[in-house]
Amino acid sequence: MSTETLNNFAKACAFVIFADGRIDVSELDSAKVLFEKYELDWFEGETLIKKYLDSFIDASEEEHTDSTDQEISLGNLELEGIDSFEVLKDLATIIVSDGEVAYGEVEVIHLLTEAFGLDPIFASLALLAAVANKPNLKFNLETGE
Repeated sequence: MSTETLNNFAKACAFVIFADGRIDVSELDSAKVLFEKYELDWFEGETLIKKYLDSFIDASEEEHTDSTDQEISLGNLELEGIDSFEVLKDLATIIVSDGEVAYGEVEVIHLLTEAFGLDPIFASLALLAAVANKPNLKFNLETGE
């Protein structure tokens, strides 16, 4: 795996973890499982995730807005040698790992779909797959506007 792939994977995980404005231990644990699944170095990955989380927190504090208003640039998150749709589905499982789905988290999956260069329909498919495997989810789909 290239350093760029590791970086992009960590950035995507951090973006999902921060999507609801909280950093939940269950979400970090889920990220570790994904790093192992794709045979990526978790020691390095955890360091990168924490670095990205710090930068996302700093950016959101500077803007003094809620998480749905912030525009954090993801750029192109190409994952060399990894099926981006499979990763997107896995990232959606991080979103549901805390038992709740918020509007900002749905938005994040759409932004990641774009960053991975996938058709927008894949965002819905990834979210549906994650939700289907997690009964008793709470939904908070208020836009905050």
